[in-house]
Amino acid sequence: MPTLTRPTAMIFAATLLAGCATVPPISKQDAATEATLLQFAGPPIDSFTYLGRYDGFRTLGDKQVVIFTTINDAYLIRVRDPCINLRIANTVELTSSNRTVSRTFDFVLADHERCLIDTIRHIDYAAVKRARSAASS
Repeated sequence: MPTLTRPTAMIFAATLLAGCATVPPISKQDAATEATLLQFAGPPIDSFTYLGRYDGFRTLGDKQVVIFTTINDAYLIRVRDPCINLRIANTVELTSSNRTVSRTFDFVLADHERCLIDTIRHIDYAAVKRARSAASS
């Protein structure tokens, strides 16, 4: 039986691990949700202030997360590369100064990975809910 040389074994192990680490492509449901949210997203803003807690989050692919600050307001945050764990994050937090999240200084913390914020867009989530209600009627 042939034995593997150390470099061959390392290449084999790296290939095996890379295959395990791949994240599936964005689902059709996530793509539809993203399209709906983008329809009601305003222009990019530099910062937003919130009460220091949020009502939930939803990741959209590898680079975007929606943070729900109230039942009617949300923010679509796009992060810069590299941010490899956002899609599969169990927890998402935001850094802030005096309860203000800034595009230029703050980060999205995705399972302890620090992802620099690229853009912030306010979403009128009340309008999203009205549109969904009208579509289902």
